[in-house]
Amino acid sequence: MTGTPCWAELDVEDPEVAAAFYAAVLGWSAGGEVVADHQHRTLRSDDRAVGALGSPGVAAPPAWTLYLRVGIDGGGAVFGLWESDHDVPPPAPGRLCWAEAASAEPGTTRTFYRELLGWRWEEDGAGPGHLAGHGDDGPVAGLGLAGDALLHWLPVFAVTDVDAAVAAAEGAGGQVVAPVAAGPRGRHAALADPAGARFGVLEVG
Repeated sequence: MTGTPCWAELDVEDPEVAAAFYAAVLGWSAGGEVVADHQHRTLRSDDRAVGALGSPGVAAPPAWTLYLRVGIDGGGAVFGLWESDHDVPPPAPGRLCWAEAASAEPGTTRTFYRELLGWRWEEDGAGPGHLAGHGDDGPVAGLGLAGDALLHWLPVFAVTDVDAAVAAAEGAGGQVVAPVAAGPRGRHAALADPAGARFGVLEVG
């Protein structure tokens, strides 16, 4: 489905540490190679490729880049577009299942993604002013008001037990950015890995 979050890549200075962290929290395995002094690893959940991580090769804050199925958007958030003949698999533990955007100018953000991907925005009960972007087959992403001027995307990965995922993240050197809470899609939390890259976890049945 056009506009569905389908892939995520993490740029981080120490991919070895990141691979160990996400193995503990999401059960991922990481395999790859070093190319021109830059590590690139494919992340897998149950032998299915779900994302990648690597070293950027330049000084930059650690961050996830979210890919949407079909740059820098109108508010400055980095994302990618992914053209594929394959359907995005249904949510399952360890896979990308949702994405959250935070924007200081949500009106501009809504317009950008409506014109680019055809998303229809509707209130979803996740909080005052929070909206869900709907594609052809239903909601695919959320939009809330940012506390700063920088628009950013937060990839959200499915887990079977959000409390266990939070505990695993803390035990592996990560931090809780937003504690476990209930929402229209289920119980969720926002976390940061040891390098500071932020992501979300969402409990799925």
